[in-house]
Amino acid sequence: MNYIRLCTMHSDKPYYIKEVNKNIYSIEEISYYLYNYLYLIDDKFFSEELIEYIDKELQQTHIAAGIRQIIANGGELGEKIAFVIKNSEYYTDKLAEKLENHLEALCSKTSAERWKAKADILMDTEKYNMAINYYNNILSKAINNELPERFYGDVYNNLGVAYARLFEYEQAAAAFRCAYRLNKANESLESVIMCDLLTDNNKRLRIDQDKYGVTDTIINRLRAEIIKLKVEIQSDWDEEKESDYIRKCQKEYIVEINS
Repeated sequence: MNYIRLCTMHSDKPYYIKEVNKNIYSIEEISYYLYNYLYLIDDKFFSEELIEYIDKELQQTHIAAGIRQIIANGGELGEKIAFVIKNSEYYTDKLAEKLENHLEALCSKTSAERWKAKADILMDTEKYNMAINYYNNILSKAINNELPERFYGDVYNNLGVAYARLFEYEQAAAAFRCAYRLNKANESLESVIMCDLLTDNNKRLRIDQDKYGVTDTIINRLRAEIIKLKVEIQSDWDEEKESDYIRKCQKEYIVEINS
C-alpha cells in the first residue's frame, strides 16, 4: 500500500533549512520535514520568507494564503503544521491522524522537554553546536520540579556527548560528572573516565577513580576500548576527511552564530 505520492511542483530554487542543513524543493518535502522533525519546528519556521517561497516558487497559493490567515487569527503552531500537512496531500489520512496525536503530545510537554527533544534531533543530525545551545538553555533555567532528576541527568549526559564529539573533553567530563550525580547511570560514569583517559589527565583520573569507586578492571577495559577506537579511526582517516569534518563544524558554528 502506498502512503505517499509524488511531488506536484519541484522548484529549481531551493529553500534552505539550517537546522538539518538541507535544501528542499517542493511542498511535499516541506511536509516531510514537518512530519519527521516535529520537535525542531517553532513559530519562526513559518517565516514570511517560507510563505513567499510556497506561494511564488512552489505555486501553492492556497497553502500560503492559509498559513497567513492562521497567523492573522493568532493560530497555534500545531494548526499551521497540520494545515500544511493536510493540504499538501503528501500523507494519507491515517498518517495525518497520527500527526495529530504527535501534536497533542507536543503540546502536553514542558518547554524543557521540548527543548531536549529538539536538541536530541540536532544531535542525530550531527548539529552538535546547536544541540549544545539547547541543552545549555534547559540547564540555565530554573529547575522544573515536575520533572525527575533523571531528566536533567540525561540532559547533562547528552551535553557531554555533544562536547565529546567536538573533542572538547574537559567540558564533556564536567557535564558527565553532573549527569552521574543526577542519574547514577554507569554510562555517564564511564564517560567521565573515558574523558580522563582521552586527555591523559592522570591526576584527574585518580581523583575520579577514588571519588566514584571505579575499579582498575573497568579502567583497563576502557583503555582497551580507546586503543581499539584509535586504531579504527586511523585506518579510516585521511587529511581530506579531516578537512571536510573541520569545514562542516565551522559551517555549523557560523550558521549558529548568525541565526
